[in-house]
Amino acid sequence: MTDFHAWHFATLAALVLIAWALPKRWQMDGVAAASLIFVAVFSPAAAIALCLNTLLVYLIVQYRQRQEAWVLAAVGYVMVQFVVIRYLQRFESGFIANLSFIGLAYSSCRYIHYVVEGFRGKIKADLRQLIHYQFFLPVVVAGPINRYPDFVRSLQRRRWDSADFSRALERIVYGYAKVALIGHYLIAFKLQDKPESLDLAPWMILWLESLLDWAYLYAQFSGWSDIAIGFALLMGIRIPENFNHPLKAKNLIEFWQRWHISLSSWCKDYIFTPVLSVTRNPLIAVIAAMVVMGVWHELSLYYLLWGVYHALGIAVCRLYQTHAPELWQTARNLTRWNPTQHTNGGVYAAVMPVDNSAITNKLVATSSIVLSWGLTFSFIISGAPIIETVNQWILTYV
Repeated sequence: MTDFHAWHFATLAALVLIAWALPKRWQMDGVAAASLIFVAVFSPAAAIALCLNTLLVYLIVQYRQRQEAWVLAAVGYVMVQFVVIRYLQRFESGFIANLSFIGLAYSSCRYIHYVVEGFRGKIKADLRQLIHYQFFLPVVVAGPINRYPDFVRSLQRRRWDSADFSRALERIVYGYAKVALIGHYLIAFKLQDKPESLDLAPWMILWLESLLDWAYLYAQFSGWSDIAIGFALLMGIRIPENFNHPLKAKNLIEFWQRWHISLSSWCKDYIFTPVLSVTRNPLIAVIAAMVVMGVWHELSLYYLLWGVYHALGIAVCRLYQTHAPELWQTARNLTRWNPTQHTNGGVYAAVMPVDNSAITNKLVATSSIVLSWGLTFSFIISGAPIIETVNQWILTYV
């Protein structure tokens, strides 16, 4: 655990005391103030951006929410700010490159959500509640991307509940176990270098490394989400689930309904749906949504290709669901789980930050999935009872 993570954990614990020890009127003000202090200590630039962006977004929703030009300008400002900062951070030198922007990707999504819903008349501007929403430390660093109306509703219903407190502690322990034991110790420390010592073809080694990347990413993302959900619940605030057993997904569409749920649902509401309403073309809409999701992870050619790849996979999956003959339904039920996890293990795992110089190797690993699909289908057809047993075990216990 780094110093940052240790202080982050300690600050979250302190926030729980602040959330219940202060007079009720000032509890969430204290939480927001302590959250801002933490961000300012570790990332002054992020603290300044949070303050300025929060004020700007509030003023537009308060005084210009029905003026489409202002709303578009606000959304454009948030998006351009995000892209410019991410682009400049790619360089090894320069003023922006040396700055840390904690939670930039998550706060940008929350700002766009707030502005758009304000334009739709679903949000009433309230600066104090917006500060509580944007300066809530459990979701600042690693999400999930919670929605403003849900947060305000949870604030209004907030009360002490010993059962929730117990469940929250359990969730934090599980999350920390995922991050520290499974992610850092088991995968990163014990297993990460193992594929290179195996007597396998180079493409298979790359594929196994991608699977380990995928497992590490899942342990980290879902673990920190568990920690965020747990600490928020300790303060009496419910935030959305971010992962729902993604290994149970039987196709790529279902996978994105289970993996990084808050991000995929945000892209659906604010990218896919608007683009679809303008173009009337689902393929263009899903490509736009997945490319935005890729750039959200990292501004690079690799993630652009990653977004297009997943978009085409989702489109093929939808076509198959829509037009597959009934005769093939039984075969689909037997085969649908394995290709999904092979695809995500070999490709989605590459969400791990990579240098552009490594793009060729990663794409080699990606292309190997095409072969693994064929092998998987053939193996399942020839040994369906065995594979079905294994699948049921995985779906039950993973």
